[in-house]
Amino acid sequence: MRAADIMLVVISGLGVIHGLLLAVFLWVYRKGNALSNRLLSALLLVLSLRVGKSVFLAFTDRIDIKIIFAGLGTIMAIGPLYYLFILSCTRKSFRLATRHLLHFIPAFIGFGIGLLLEEHHTSTLPLGFFVSLFIFYYLHLLIYLLWSYRYVLQQKAAGLSADTFVLLRLFFYGLLVIWVAYVLNLLDDVIPYVVGPILYSVVAYAITFIVISRGYLSRIDHVKYRTTPVSVEQSEQIYAKVLKLMVEEKQFQNTDLTLKSLSESLHVSPQVLSQVINQKSGKNFNGFVNAFRIEESKRLLHQEAFKNQTIAAIAYEVGFNSLSSFNTAFKKHTGETPQTYRQQMTK
Repeated sequence: MRAADIMLVVISGLGVIHGLLLAVFLWVYRKGNALSNRLLSALLLVLSLRVGKSVFLAFTDRIDIKIIFAGLGTIMAIGPLYYLFILSCTRKSFRLATRHLLHFIPAFIGFGIGLLLEEHHTSTLPLGFFVSLFIFYYLHLLIYLLWSYRYVLQQKAAGLSADTFVLLRLFFYGLLVIWVAYVLNLLDDVIPYVVGPILYSVVAYAITFIVISRGYLSRIDHVKYRTTPVSVEQSEQIYAKVLKLMVEEKQFQNTDLTLKSLSESLHVSPQVLSQVINQKSGKNFNGFVNAFRIEESKRLLHQEAFKNQTIAAIAYEVGFNSLSSFNTAFKKHTGETPQTYRQQMTK
């Protein structure tokens, strides 16, 4: 083996070892959120084993096809583990339940398919079968990553702490980089296969350095609602003030209204305000504000003065900053688009 190849093995191999050691450390780490630590530990374990397989595959041809495709199937466990890790960081009462195992059914199926494959299948089964497996496995991971990060952004708007958001965003970008690397590996004639393991090593060390240097893990302990419990009387008072701002002062018409700005005007923390709105209205902050905006838009659509106004003009009038977000929210609340609603009024 050439000296350059040995260096690549060392670099990528160290990343795998680092990931395994970090997984063990997180499993026994007692500070912060224990469930989050263990879910992250499981995620690192799966990633390390997956990348470890790639290291061997890059430098030897003597790997059983069962190991190759069983390892490939474990890709579908990465997305669910990241999603559950997010839930454990953002939901105060989150606990693992049997129903959460449903997320791992594709991974179990993929692992089983790998164990059933034999060497002769590479020549007897059509190429389309293997192409379909690759597409499904990698698409499954990408969908989970995007879906999970969309949820993170929603939680940020609802008052998620900056530390938790930065940590979850950091893992999202890290996993996305690894995903891109392995998709590029499909172009093996252009991109060397070892690029995936090497990128994993770089990402693993970079994220570890950032997380440890800034002490993120010790600060993640259901931070979203970590503030002292709000009494029933305090909750009633805060919610009454919120309703006054919405009903009498029509604060929802402010396109720049955010959980932070509203909490500052009420002199409470964003976490407390988010908690009160969730408990009293059953909606998150965005859903709560949009409900007032939709009701106001329906009222304006009935008024003669707005008869000749465009839908977009009404959307901006009630506080939406884009027509598309208005259409989406309106249909969610009424079951029909603003245009359809207006047309039915004229019949």
